[in-house]
Amino acid sequence: MQPLRTWTHSPLARIARMVLGSPRVAMVIGQTVHLSGVTREQFLADPEWVAHEQVHLRQYKENGLLPFLWKYLVESARVGYYHNKYEVEAREEARRVVLANPNHVLVPLPRHARPKDIV
Repeated sequence: MQPLRTWTHSPLARIARMVLGSPRVAMVIGQTVHLSGVTREQFLADPEWVAHEQVHLRQYKENGLLPFLWKYLVESARVGYYHNKYEVEAREEARRVVLANPNHVLVPLPRHARPKDIV
């Protein structure tokens, strides 16, 4: 696997951070993880977060830059960010990755991000 490309203090991630009301954001555009409110080292120290963003890197690679952005935005407009199928897939895969490590502590999903059948 190639090294993870990151952009710290990304203006795009900062906008996403403000929209989401989150203290820290990582978002993928193309093959780069854009970071705001977090250092590269802090991001890389969180295996669940890295695994989540790696799913988005794969999604971009499979769909292409513009087609994936379009599909992602349409899906977000349709069902919202947390229930967007691309976000759901990334969260589920990230959890599978970290469950393989018995030393990793999973943080519960926020209520608004849980599947509707367990909220």
